[in-house]
Amino acid sequence: MIKTPRTPAVGGESGSALIVSLVMLLLISLIGISSMQGTVLQERMSSNLQDRNIAFQASESALKVGEDWLAANPLAALTNERLDSPATWAGGGDNILPVIVGDEQLVSQPKYYVGWLGDYCPPSPEGSLPCYDRFAVTSRAEGGTSTSVVILQSTFMPKP
Repeated sequence: MIKTPRTPAVGGESGSALIVSLVMLLLISLIGISSMQGTVLQERMSSNLQDRNIAFQASESALKVGEDWLAANPLAALTNERLDSPATWAGGGDNILPVIVGDEQLVSQPKYYVGWLGDYCPPSPEGSLPCYDRFAVTSRAEGGTSTSVVILQSTFMPKP
């Protein structure tokens, strides 16, 4: 039997290129997945910010309507008590007035409440300046979801 000499592999291939390429493919896949997760998180944040902005604009609109109503009807609100905690106000109760804004993005129409705070008499030497009734105008609005709630309050003094 005649032995033929083996010829060495061309270029010294040993299969390591396949392993290196698979590791590189795995790393590229991990980078792609993490960037997609970051993009999804940013999309959620911008959606929440837009939802809160819609609620803020609706609440500000209701606050302005409430101030205009109070300027026209200051005696009608003298019997309304102020809200104990505007931050926890759920938008219900007596003397709550809804505002029809016509925005289909809102879950519900914004509401406002006007409550009497007390008298304010500016200091004067002879007491000649008139006293003012101070009112708290509170508005509440929900954005595109019921979890985005904005409550605003202003102190308003109509002319005596």
